[in-house]
Amino acid sequence: MLTVADVLGLEVVARSAPKVVAGGGLAAPVRWVHINEMVWPGQITKTEQLILTCGLTLPSDDHEIDTLFAALASARVSGLVIMLGPRYVTMLPSELISAADRHGVPLVALELPAHLNEIAESVNLIIADERLEVLAAAEEVHHIFTELALEGASPWEVVHQIALFSRRPVVLENLAHQMLAYDSANDDPADLLAGWEEQSRQISHGTSDAEERGWLTAPVGARGKDWGRLLMLPAAEREPVSKGAAGAARSEISSLILKRGAETLALNQLIGASQEYVERQAHAALLRSILTHSLTAKEVALRSRAMGLPLENSQLLGVVVRQRRSNRPSRADVRCLEDVVVTALQGQRIRALTAALDNGVVAVLMTAKPQDDATSIIESFSRTLHGLAKECFGYLNPDSQKEPELIIAVGPSVSSIYDGRRSLTAALQALGVAMRSDHPISNRPYVRTQDMRLTGLLRLLRDDSRLQSYIENEIGPLLEYDARHGTRLTSVLACYLDVGRNKTAAAEAAQMSRPSLYDRLERIERILSVDLDDPRSCLSLQVATQALQVVRQQGAL
Repeated sequence: MLTVADVLGLEVVARSAPKVVAGGGLAAPVRWVHINEMVWPGQITKTEQLILTCGLTLPSDDHEIDTLFAALASARVSGLVIMLGPRYVTMLPSELISAADRHGVPLVALELPAHLNEIAESVNLIIADERLEVLAAAEEVHHIFTELALEGASPWEVVHQIALFSRRPVVLENLAHQMLAYDSANDDPADLLAGWEEQSRQISHGTSDAEERGWLTAPVGARGKDWGRLLMLPAAEREPVSKGAAGAARSEISSLILKRGAETLALNQLIGASQEYVERQAHAALLRSILTHSLTAKEVALRSRAMGLPLENSQLLGVVVRQRRSNRPSRADVRCLEDVVVTALQGQRIRALTAALDNGVVAVLMTAKPQDDATSIIESFSRTLHGLAKECFGYLNPDSQKEPELIIAVGPSVSSIYDGRRSLTAALQALGVAMRSDHPISNRPYVRTQDMRLTGLLRLLRDDSRLQSYIENEIGPLLEYDARHGTRLTSVLACYLDVGRNKTAAAEAAQMSRPSLYDRLERIERILSVDLDDPRSCLSLQVATQALQVVRQQGAL
């Protein structure tokens, strides 16, 4: 919206040499310009109008002058502009100036002749165009943010749209002034986020500090309880600064966008049904960016610092958690698992990023001091998590005959953000091995990458054509024989090798008599042309049978 200062700066007004003689307040908004030669309280029907006059009918009595300016102030008139000449030849009388100062009404003298009709028409046309621009923008903003609300867009998506519309950097923060989401509007994120908490604490909502620095703020919350704040910073200096009507319209549109974005965030937070919903989403987005390498280590460090969870100069530990028996976890199970993971972290006072990944996996990137004992941290966290999960899933599945088993897999401790992905990836690999094992691979409440052994190595290589060729070279003829004759000799071989070539144990495991087992083993030796008493041959065959199991589990976690 145009201000008095904007109007005085327009060429149609400036050529009449406007001079502010009293009242100040040039930031007052101007909704309309009106020519009035009968200036009197009863004639003022609209607020925020700028009155143009030649002063022919203005009162001369001091009391009446004071009454007039009191009425102008009460009606919130933007200002009074008097053209010199017709009545006041060279200057305005001191009585007018004193009254304007007393009541804070801007009083402007046009020192050169002017066509007041031309001024009013030109300025009002600009105001009308500005209103049309704002209304068109409001309609588009309403449409976009309604879609974001209906889709349950993440805070990052909402903030991105605010920055896209306004072309200004935007930050969403919590009540502790920690960044939850941001968009730098093509500016350098380092300039935006450096010392964010200190910057933000200097700006209180709706204060003169915010106005002086060109910041816009909007509280975010619902049901009378705020949980965060949106801040829109000035556009980058390299962009031309809009002045006059264009700048006024842009400022109003920016305020509208920020308010609508705050409403969308509040609505999505209510849908999330958790006070920590937005913080969880912010943490999850950052953790996924680490896993996918979609951000540089520098930007991850910037984001984490602004979130109040610095990852630099820390010991990082990747952990993943999943239920063993839940092939297709329900949404309720995944949400419950994520809740208990966060509760366990909070109970142990462990600072971490968490995110629900595909297939029911909850990933965690823990941070600790370099001197802390990572083993003790994991032991304590794992035992706490197992206890909480038993209570939670027991409540969700009261009819379940089996107590759900939780698998916690841990990657190696690393000291850099760049290696955080390596720790998480290693934990996912260990989890995959544990998920497909028929027996525990660790006597601890969690599994480590060291526990993967041969099966873990084979899982890492399962997409390698050389491993598939190895399987075919070692046991391909046996697989073809089984396919042609409908036998299960490959399974018998795997069972025999897995029990350490103990024929009695193998017969029991395969549920057959010893003579039947001997017959099948002789057939296997003939088909593969191997000696099953040769340890090296048996080792090669055992690797091949285990590799076959891994390859056949392709696509499984």
